[in-house]
Amino acid sequence: MFDSCLLRLEGDCQLRVRKGGVEAQYGIIWQVAVAYEFLLSTLEKAKTEATHRVEPSYYSSCVNSAWAKLNKYYTKLDETPIYYAATVLHSGIQWSFLTKAYGEKEEWLFAARQLIQKLWEEEYRDLPAQWEISSSNLPAAVRAREYNPFDSFQDELISSTRHGHDEATDELGRWLSTKQDIYTTYHNPLEYWSAKRFEYPRVAKMAIDILSVPAMASECERTFFSAGSMVSPA
Repeated sequence: MFDSCLLRLEGDCQLRVRKGGVEAQYGIIWQVAVAYEFLLSTLEKAKTEATHRVEPSYYSSCVNSAWAKLNKYYTKLDETPIYYAATVLHSGIQWSFLTKAYGEKEEWLFAARQLIQKLWEEEYRDLPAQWEISSSNLPAAVRAREYNPFDSFQDELISSTRHGHDEATDELGRWLSTKQDIYTTYHNPLEYWSAKRFEYPRVAKMAIDILSVPAMASECERTFFSAGSMVSPA
């Protein structure tokens, strides 16, 4: 279960036909925060289950240590807006994930909103528009896809009704106040924003900048190492 989740975060973000003829993207950044919630909730269930175990005694200690280590790094998401922004700027998610995941922790949700708003206002809101011609929505393409416990958790967490937002005057507020119900988490967000770049030019730039970043550097490191292996030492 953990392997299927962690492997999903390793890759170069490219959509490819994988084993079994399914199409999948690995290393997509908008899944990072969702993955933390999935792993933590799995460990929390294990902590509860461990209290009813008679032995081995070290099982509970291992679960608690794993939860503490994972939670330590989860809190570091607050150090940058990119992970929260990546989920919010996915057309099939918007605020639904953070609202459901942090619904009982209003201060966490408020902090996430502030991080995203600050990034938008300081880096993107006042940029000159790069595109000005209207564009139509992209057609949805449905293909076979991978499915595992992480996907099931993700669907359940994001399936709640999206919360509406007050009408806003800037692009980000306009987009967030418009429900994107025809899109799901299985649509490619980069294709979506390529089609929307004329309607929301500044938000599209913000989204493309963020969603183009791999979730991990592992694929880059492997490529770098492979290239180095081709060069003979001097």
